[in-house]
Parts: sequence; structure tokens; C-alpha cells
Amino acid sequence: MASPDLTQELTCPICLEIFTHPVSLECGHHFCSSCISQSWQKVPGDVSCPQCRQVFTQRNVRPARTLSNVVEKFRQVKVKVTQPQEEFYCQEHEEKLKLFCVVEQKAICVDCWSSEHQTHKDLHIKEAVHIYKNKLETSLETLQKQMDLSLHSKREREDGIFHMKAEVDRLRNEINSEFEKMHKFLFEKEELMKAELERKSNKIFEEMENNLTKTMDEMSSLEGAIRDLKSRLEVQEAPEFLKDIQDLLMRSQMEFHKPGTVSTQLPVAIAGEPVKYIKVWKEMRAVISPVPASLTLDAETANNQLIISQDLTSVRFVDRVLIALPNKPERFDKYLYVLSSQSFTSGRHYWEVGLGNKPHWIVGVCRESVNRKGNITESPENGFWVISQIDDVISQLEVKPRKLGIYLDYEGGQVSFYDAEDMSHLYTFTDTFTEKLYHIFNPCNNKSGNNPDPLTLLSG
Repeated sequence: MASPDLTQELTCPICLEIFTHPVSLECGHHFCSSCISQSWQKVPGDVSCPQCRQVFTQRNVRPARTLSNVVEKFRQVKVKVTQPQEEFYCQEHEEKLKLFCVVEQKAICVDCWSSEHQTHKDLHIKEAVHIYKNKLETSLETLQKQMDLSLHSKREREDGIFHMKAEVDRLRNEINSEFEKMHKFLFEKEELMKAELERKSNKIFEEMENNLTKTMDEMSSLEGAIRDLKSRLEVQEAPEFLKDIQDLLMRSQMEFHKPGTVSTQLPVAIAGEPVKYIKVWKEMRAVISPVPASLTLDAETANNQLIISQDLTSVRFVDRVLIALPNKPERFDKYLYVLSSQSFTSGRHYWEVGLGNKPHWIVGVCRESVNRKGNITESPENGFWVISQIDDVISQLEVKPRKLGIYLDYEGGQVSFYDAEDMSHLYTFTDTFTEKLYHIFNPCNNKSGNNPDPLTLLSG
């Protein structure tokens, strides 16, 4: 009879069956021709060995003729070995084995029962085969379900690694493209950024690879158990089939444990755009001096208790209405808001707002169609993407910047806020924009007596 080791060597790692038309990969591992073809069928571009993960740029497979010959001989030997014998006899009494002792878990003859097993629970040997065959089939079904779970988890881990690598490649190419425009002065910054990306991504990859390794280890255990059960279910002789049956059942009680999910979110300082380039831009003002976008305020939208500067770049609160302005549809009548004169329906934009020492303020972006009359709920669902520093409102901020940077990526669906003095990230909204957007400002009231300063739009 073929040894278990030989059976294992002749088993395809994908279908867990004896090889059919085996082929060899460049790494030396073998698979059924149809199995490796199906495994690579939906993979675009480069492929990898399902066993060792080596990546191949060409889908080269070679027929494993020697292995194919060995498999054929193995099948012939296996057929001969597994032919059932006509009868089995008790070695002690030379009687047919007609009973199965449940207590001692072995086949016995009638004389064995008369002499030693009368107090034990015994079954007719055919009934025992039926009972334990059902148990093995139930265990096999359970293990197969666990294997399906593990295969699904394996695919999830592999897909996660594939998409993570694609995102890292995209960011790496973006960094290269941007730094080509900045020449020798920016070379050192470029290398530092790429090193940080590699350090962060390598840590994520390590966790993801660990999860994949855990899944593969559990798959290996499940494969072994399934292989043992399948091998036992192929046995035709009852005594050999029932040998150590309880131990086999206990070994088959395995359950797949899906690894925890690994966060694939790269830090905003690396993945968020364009903060990393704006930070470098600020560090190279001695060489070039680009400035944030210059904005102005639209006085026609301002609440009556707001004073707009003559150059339309600052707004502050007054505790009484100085002039009764007409209540136009575009004017905020209850809340202390004013919009920018400029609007945006596409592109990427960045501007800065001076906060000074103000303890209370609200700044951000809003849709053109937001409610401007009566009570307002500032939320993305209502068309407001704002952050605040207000005592009686839950603030988005944990720090108190003196100068705020706001970045809008219309097509990318992103509004991000930064401390403009060191370009540290404060908060990011992600959404889908479908209509005209305006910058929105609220200096808040001064009933506390310590909030008289204006909000100021900064420019280069």
C-alpha cells in the first residue's frame, strides 16, 4: 500500500486530489494543469505560484511527464491495494468478525462477545459501519465548509494585498512626478517622503502577510484533516474502516478562525493630497513664493450683524444691527454666516484663514442650495462641510490653530483642514459634490467678551 507521504507528494495543493495532467512552474511546484489555469484565469498582469507566492511575468508551465508517469503507476497500485478481501476473521477464535464493541472500539467475533464483551455495548458490524460512516461524512461536510471559509478569507487577504500594492504604487508614482518639477532643491525631500511611505506601507504589509500566513497554516491543517477523512471513506473493509475511528473523529473537529482585519489606511500625511506638497512649498519660500488662492467675501450673503472690511477679506461680529439691510434670498438671516464671492464646480483649491486668538468660529465649505433662513443644522447631509471651535457645540478639533488651511478637491470629493502654520492635518470630509460650492465663514458672537477678533482671508 502506498505510504501517506507518497499520497501527499502526489496531491495537487489546489484541488487536494491526486494530480491530473500535472504541470511544473518555474519555481518547481506542481499543480493540475486545469487547476493552475483556473487559478490564473481572472488575474490581470503578473501571476504568482499559489504555494510559494513567487511572482512570474510570463505564464510559463511545463508538462511534468516524469511525475505524470509516477501518478499513473500510483493509481494502478492503489486500485490493487484497496480491493476488498472477502472475509475477516478473529485471530484468537478464527471466527468471522460480526460485531463491533462500542466500549473498546474494535470489531469482535461471537466468541469474543461471549467471553469478554457481554457487559459492553455492541453493534452489528454493518450497523456500526453505517453509524460511523454517517459521522465521518458529517465531519467531512463541516470541514469542507471550514475550508470554503478559509479559501474565501485567503482570497480576501490576497485581494487586499493586491489593492494595497496598487495604491502604494500610485502614490509612489505621484511623488516621483511632483518632485520632477522641483529639481535639485527638492531631491532630499523626495527621498524622505518615499522612505516614510515605504516604512508605513511595509508595516501594513507585514500585518497583512502575517494574516495570510495564519490563514495558510489553518488551511494546511484543514487540508490534512480532509485528506485523512477522504482516505478513510475510501476504505471498503469494515474493521480497517473502523480502526481508531474515535481518534479520527476527534482529530477532525477543527474550525477555521478568520484573522482580524488589518487597517489599510495610509496616514493622511502620505496619502492625503496636496498637503505634503504644500508643506514642502512652505519650506522653499526662499526659492519660490507661490501663495494660497486669494478670496473675497460676498457682502450680499452676510448676516446683518456682520461687518465686512472694505477690501472684502475680513469679517467680524457686532452686537447690534447698524443698518437694516434688505432680506434677500441669498442673505443669512439668523445665523452669523457669510459666503465667498468665488464659487467652485471643479478642480483643486487651497486657501487660508487667519483665526488669531479667537476661541469661537466656524469655517468650511457649503453647497449653493443650503438653507439660509431660520434654524440651520451644519452637517454634510444638509450641505455643510465645516469644522468649529465653539464651547457649546461639539467641535471637530482637538487643537486651537491660529491659522487654518482648507483644501477642496471637487472631483476627489474631499474637504481637508490643516493647521496652516505647520501643515498638520486636522480633519477630512469625504463626499460626492454635485453642485456649486462656496467657502463659508462664521466669526461667532462676542457675548462672552473674549471673541471680538475678525476672521481674515489670507493671501500671498
